[in-house]
Amino acid sequence: MPKKSPLDPKLYNQVKGVIKSLNLDQSVLAEKLGMKQTTVSKALNGNNEKTFQRIVELLETEYGVTSFNQHLEASLSKDIAEIKEELKGLREALEKGLEEIRGMVGK
Repeated sequence: MPKKSPLDPKLYNQVKGVIKSLNLDQSVLAEKLGMKQTTVSKALNGNNEKTFQRIVELLETEYGVTSFNQHLEASLSKDIAEIKEELKGLREALEKGLEEIRGMVGK
C-alpha cells in the first residue's frame, strides 16, 4: 500500500478545486505530463508526492496559477519543524539512556 504524503490535505483540495475551475480533467493533465491517468489520480489523492508537485508546476506554468509554491513550502517547512522537534526528543532520550548506562557501568 502506498504511503500517504505528509503534505497538507487542504493543499490537495485546493489543487483539485483549481483543476475543476479550469475545466480540466485527470486525463488532460496526464496527457500534458506524459503519464497515465491513474498516476495523476493517485497523486491527487496524496499517494504520489512527486507527481503531485509536477501537477502543481504544470498548473503554474501552463495556467498561471501562482499560489501553490508558497503553500507547498509552508507545508514542507512545517513538516521539517516537526521532524526536528521529534529528533530533539529522541536525542534527549538517548542522552538520558547513555547517562544511565554510564552510571550502571561506574558502579
